[in-house]
Amino acid sequence: AAISALNAGVAVRIKDITPQGVRHAIDYSAGILKKKVQRKHLRKAEMAQQMSRITGDTEWRGMSHCPLVIEAVFEDLPTKQQMVAETEQRCLPATVFASNTSSLSLQDIARHAERPENIIGLHYFSPAEKMPLAEVIPQPATSERTLALTLAFARQQGKIPLVVADRPGFYVNRILTPYLNEAMHCLLEGEPVEVIDQALVDFGFPLGPFQLLDQVGIDVAAKISPVLYQAYGERFQTPERISAMINDGRKGRKNGKGFYLYPAKKTWFPRKKQADPAVYALLHVKPHAQQAPADIARRCVLMMLNEAMRCLDEQVIRNEDDGDAGAVFGIGFPPYLGGPFNYIRQQGEAEILRQLEQAASRYGERFTPCRPVSEP
Repeated sequence: AAISALNAGVAVRIKDITPQGVRHAIDYSAGILKKKVQRKHLRKAEMAQQMSRITGDTEWRGMSHCPLVIEAVFEDLPTKQQMVAETEQRCLPATVFASNTSSLSLQDIARHAERPENIIGLHYFSPAEKMPLAEVIPQPATSERTLALTLAFARQQGKIPLVVADRPGFYVNRILTPYLNEAMHCLLEGEPVEVIDQALVDFGFPLGPFQLLDQVGIDVAAKISPVLYQAYGERFQTPERISAMINDGRKGRKNGKGFYLYPAKKTWFPRKKQADPAVYALLHVKPHAQQAPADIARRCVLMMLNEAMRCLDEQVIRNEDDGDAGAVFGIGFPPYLGGPFNYIRQQGEAEILRQLEQAASRYGERFTPCRPVSEP
């Protein structure tokens, strides 16, 4: 809602199930603008003008003529299908329905639609006002008009749109999940949370894997993993002990309870983030740094590289350049390395394959390499 109103400059109508949900969305947008006012990038009168574009309700009032509905309910297929049905009943026959699903099949979301040609995926990354990428996911029935309108609007929002195939996890979450899972394997082997995160930050990522999980939401990641495991098998299986985090109500930064501590009061001097010691007890782990940070980073990155190669092979992405852009702008793959495919070229395919085979013999079949990118 914020980037549509503030970046794209269009009128936005929010529909939520509670008044609190509507108020939260409006307050979130106001918070973005208040920071601009404080930094003298915006006048208060301009802030009021921009905020006037955003209204909301718990009913469908004021939405009958919307040309585009962006659905962002939680990851539950029947709920999303219900949203399709309600949109088709309440809006124009030409209204485009764009789902912000992060893992569900768009073809399944459109299965019972009266006008499946209007349905497409438009997947944002958290936080949406900062992350530049948006995945655009057409399904078999999506019309050229729907695709063109969605691409144009994503650009109007200031996004870099990446067209990807309607496969579980699409591209970004599919290459991210094995990377995160490998970080969890390292944690369960006894590597401290901060050590793992620092290893990946030193490699060039803006956040370590556990900081990222806390930022995105541990509960959100937990919804995606089973979908990918069902689709692709063992290499996407999250270590079973990690479920203790969900059972303990740990969602990450949003509820102040994740892999890291989130003090209720902000200190005058910012302190370095500290892992929550309770996490180790929950997971039955005695933290003790054993592996070299470079080895930890290599393990996690190799899983991402291997999955990126599979995505290219399966035509989830159209070419290597799309794969590099998606990784850099979607999950912060180190820009100076140019993306996973550019990194593979730098290191040499033979060297990456050698490292994968070595890791497979040491850590298990999840590292089994797919065919080289250059293989016909």
